[in-house]
Amino acid sequence: MKKFLFTSVLILAATLAFGQDIPGNLALKKLDGSDVLMKDVLKDDVVIVSFWATWCKPCQAELDALCDIEDMWKDKVRIVAISTDDSRAAAKVRSLVKGKRWPYEVLLDQNKALFKALNLSSIPFVMIVRNGETLYTHTGYTPGNERLLVERALGYLK
Repeated sequence: MKKFLFTSVLILAATLAFGQDIPGNLALKKLDGSDVLMKDVLKDDVVIVSFWATWCKPCQAELDALCDIEDMWKDKVRIVAISTDDSRAAAKVRSLVKGKRWPYEVLLDQNKALFKALNLSSIPFVMIVRNGETLYTHTGYTPGNERLLVERALGYLK
């Protein structure tokens, strides 16, 4: 009975994750303070979307690792890093991104509107999205996962 219950919960969680496509009409902030609609962010074929925060060491480790393997994904898939820090931490986000020289588009979800719309509960959280449709999700980070993530994203290219 316990196995059945556990399996049912896993299937429900997977269904909810894949059923939650990113709302295209939701606007986030760019680092320069301008707004951008998610439908414009996701207009490319395959995009890796990574939710992170300045206080989250595993999040930063994952984004650093993806930066280290840029040659694997550059000019093939885009990576968009979405900070879940609140508006008081916006300057810290800008400073951290500048210091790390991450080659990603970084957006600010300062009121966690997107985080809440997707019913997320923890970070790091990554999604692979193609034309607005969520194809893959993963929570947490273990060194080496970045290569598997990029390989999976490359596999979704048309």
